[in-house]
Amino acid sequence: MKEVILNLVKGMMLLLLWAFSVCLYAQAVTVKGTVTDAKGEPLIGVSVQIQGTTAGTVTDAKGKFILPNVPSDAVLEVSYVGMLSQTVALDGKTTVNIVLQEDTEALEEVVVVGYGVQKKATITGSIAQVSGAELKQSPSVNLSNSLVGRLPGVIANNRSGEPGNDYSEIFIRGKGSLGNNNPLYVIDGVGNRGGIERLNPSDIESVTVLKDASAAIYGAQAANGVILVTTKRGNDSKPIITYEGNFGLSEHTRTPQLMNAYQYMVYDDEINAHFGRTEKYKDVKNDYLDGTIDPLQYADTDWMDVVFRMAPQTQHSLSVRGGNDRIRYYISGGYMYQEPGFKNTDLNFKTAQVRSNLDARITEDFTVSLELAMRQENRHNSNYDSSTFFWEAFHAYPFLPAYYPNGLPGPGLSWGNNLGILASGKTGYDKVKDNFTNLKVAFDLKMPWLLDGLYIAGYAAFDSQFRGEKKLMDMWDAYRYNPSTKEYDNIRSTTGDGNINLTQRYDDNRINSLHLKLGYEKRFTEHSINAFIAYEQSKSTGDWFSAYRRDFLSNAVDYLFAGSDNQKDNNGSGSISARQNFFGRLTYGFKDRYLAEFTLRRDGSQNFSSDSRWGWFPGLSAGWRISEESFFKDNISHVDEFKIKASWGKLGNDRVAPFQYVSTYDLNDGAMFGLDPKREKGFTIGRVANPAITWEKVDTKNIGFESISFNQTLSFDFQYFYSMRTDILTPKQASVPDYTGLTLPDQNIGEISNRGIEASLSYKNKIRDLGYYIGGNFTYAHNNIHFFDEAANVPEWQRRTGHSIDSWLVYKTDGIYQTKEEVESSPHLLNTQPGDIKYIDIDDDGSITSNDRVRIYESAIPEIVYGINMGAMWKGFELNILWTGQARAKQMIRPGSYNRDITYFNNRWISAEETPDARYPRAFERDDSFNSRDSDFWLKDASFLRLKNIELAYNIPSSFLEKIKISSLRLYLSGFNLFSIDKIKIQDPEGTQAGGMYYPQQRVYNMGVSISF
Repeated sequence: MKEVILNLVKGMMLLLLWAFSVCLYAQAVTVKGTVTDAKGEPLIGVSVQIQGTTAGTVTDAKGKFILPNVPSDAVLEVSYVGMLSQTVALDGKTTVNIVLQEDTEALEEVVVVGYGVQKKATITGSIAQVSGAELKQSPSVNLSNSLVGRLPGVIANNRSGEPGNDYSEIFIRGKGSLGNNNPLYVIDGVGNRGGIERLNPSDIESVTVLKDASAAIYGAQAANGVILVTTKRGNDSKPIITYEGNFGLSEHTRTPQLMNAYQYMVYDDEINAHFGRTEKYKDVKNDYLDGTIDPLQYADTDWMDVVFRMAPQTQHSLSVRGGNDRIRYYISGGYMYQEPGFKNTDLNFKTAQVRSNLDARITEDFTVSLELAMRQENRHNSNYDSSTFFWEAFHAYPFLPAYYPNGLPGPGLSWGNNLGILASGKTGYDKVKDNFTNLKVAFDLKMPWLLDGLYIAGYAAFDSQFRGEKKLMDMWDAYRYNPSTKEYDNIRSTTGDGNINLTQRYDDNRINSLHLKLGYEKRFTEHSINAFIAYEQSKSTGDWFSAYRRDFLSNAVDYLFAGSDNQKDNNGSGSISARQNFFGRLTYGFKDRYLAEFTLRRDGSQNFSSDSRWGWFPGLSAGWRISEESFFKDNISHVDEFKIKASWGKLGNDRVAPFQYVSTYDLNDGAMFGLDPKREKGFTIGRVANPAITWEKVDTKNIGFESISFNQTLSFDFQYFYSMRTDILTPKQASVPDYTGLTLPDQNIGEISNRGIEASLSYKNKIRDLGYYIGGNFTYAHNNIHFFDEAANVPEWQRRTGHSIDSWLVYKTDGIYQTKEEVESSPHLLNTQPGDIKYIDIDDDGSITSNDRVRIYESAIPEIVYGINMGAMWKGFELNILWTGQARAKQMIRPGSYNRDITYFNNRWISAEETPDARYPRAFERDDSFNSRDSDFWLKDASFLRLKNIELAYNIPSSFLEKIKISSLRLYLSGFNLFSIDKIKIQDPEGTQAGGMYYPQQRVYNMGVSISF
């Protein structure tokens, strides 16, 4: 028995040794092979990896690879950008030849267009689209800021970082009108639902921009381009619950550094000495240097430090998405909270919203949809607007105390406007509550029993906005130290308006829209047809009323009844507008190679008289996918897609003040009548009618090409556009002498052209586990005024006709006068002295007058914008970076306050001997007639390159998440407006011309999580 057991053990050991040797033999296999495409062409750089390990290699220039030490039963994972990945089981083979098939996802991508969707490959218009996933990479709580730099043709500038007012102004291919230049926003197929600023980023599926004749389907509202926003819908899957949340801290991109008390006194005394006035601080300022200054009378306050801090912001979204073959749903809720960057404040802005998109298939051919979106925006603002805060910061003397040593608040510059008190919210409030409701009921009925491909669809949409505003102007305690009595005098009686008053206003605005569409969509063997005709109408109504009372005894009872009858007031008004439209589109493709599209819209607008109310707006585009031709395929194999396209269309702009075709009368307080005179309300003549008023008309042309190359790794798009806008509504005043006293109505006389180019380039690839991408887009848009009513006697160097819409009218300068002799030897302003700016006598009349101003044909709105995006993905890690920039832009940055940035102190002119190379003129006050004029001395180049957004994320491996029943978990850090490279250092290059006195743009540091179950 013992021998049997021993022999059995020996046999088992021999078996194990044999198995082990087999394993060793399997691990020693070397696998060779070749990877080609469907045409037999070798593929270079293909990743070949052993499944479940990090071992792998890439193919060489001939598509060949050698992979040593491979288990004979291993599975190879083969992947290449632009191709469908494959897994290959070796099953003992040592030589494998692999054929990868093209991944046509990019060509099959669907793009939202006006009243429908189209395959990207067959689009013939100039259309750009960005996904909601890309937009969420930005931590900005305002969705309009997330578009910047991501889409060619979109020119966007953010002029303020104030919570609730931090939107970007957006122009599609620049400005083209002397009037309204805003694009039309269409949200889930319905126009005029407002902007996109406060939409929940997590709800967005895509944002599409129509830039050429593709917008003609929107007729009289399409002249400035169209932005289509599509929100998420349900899908055929189990319910997926997703939570997305982030928390961030924001700060000014650049905070002004103002002069301290000593510097201010030196600067002010230099001003007074220059004009021979008494130097007010001659005997005081040096006490700051030796530390003997009396802090009760002369503080040293940094008002920026008193008021500002980093501020919190947070966003949260919870959604459920899913469905089956009968019903699909997407339901979400979102919350956003922001605080302004003020210390010790209770001011804030918050938004709460819900969205529900439901699609139910009642029968095989009949589907109904119900869409409901509700949003409430709550603004708890100060009763003073943000510009007042910065005006006070720049004007408050730095020797004024924010708080005295005993803790009492100082008096501020005037009326008790101590910035510390203003920022706290103790001066009153302006509470604004906006409630938005968007309801849409839609249906889609396919009618194959009549004709295969025939359908009828429609919707009814009911949108409303209700706003309630309550503004309390309070009084507060502020103190001024009295050196005579050594007491602190309360100046409460002079604060605010000198009384407590309350204003309330309520607005109710509604838009009802109806849409009905009959369509036909059919694909034959080599032909594809998509056509529809439609009817649409909308009606907008609005009314508002307000009431005011003053002399409240306290802020504790902040209701109108508690005010007095003294100067009480109320007011109100209403508005109405309507549109009616008939339109259609025909799209045809032959072999998906030759493409054509025709649209036609007939619009009627209540803004115009019955004789001028209706107009036609056609659009035509065509495309040729040359890459589908056999001569191209056979000779240029590295190009996957190449398409040329062109378009022409007529667009309109009816966004003008309504009812200008009738004369108006203004209701006023009237006059005194009767033996017992009483003032009776009466009418006076208002606007004179222009019965021929009509919309602006745009003739637009576009030509370009699209290409995808090298197995869909490289894509390039280029467009050239030109548009001519006529019948622009503008006053005809310049040619009417002032002495006539005539005020003529606006007339359709303006003409402006707009031309430019757009280009986008992107490259993506993968090296083993490392995927990466880099791309960019570029836009140049230049407009030119062909005609508007400009007076004939305007000097040639000041004319706007023949040049850009926006420009600066400034004095030309030639540095700073250094000596009295230099002043006397050139034309100059009366009493000019050394240290003043030297102006150039343009008209050579021997003096400096307004005729010496010249136009600089650049403005704060750039003619060139660009974006550069790049990133990488590696084993669950993601890095996404976005740079944005602009060029050919100028901004007027001129000091216009009592205090000012320290750079004007450190770099001021003092004397020819001491500061011959000074950057700025002598010390001067804000209303100085010599140095405060608009001139090219203060006109700065506003070009910049900005790190707009950076995101670092990690996706937790699914192998781990499956164990805890989680579908996905993503953690990320992100930053927004992190820094910029520019020539303007004292404020943000996107800032306003207010000399720094505005709420600055914000830099945001953010962290967040996205989790799905």
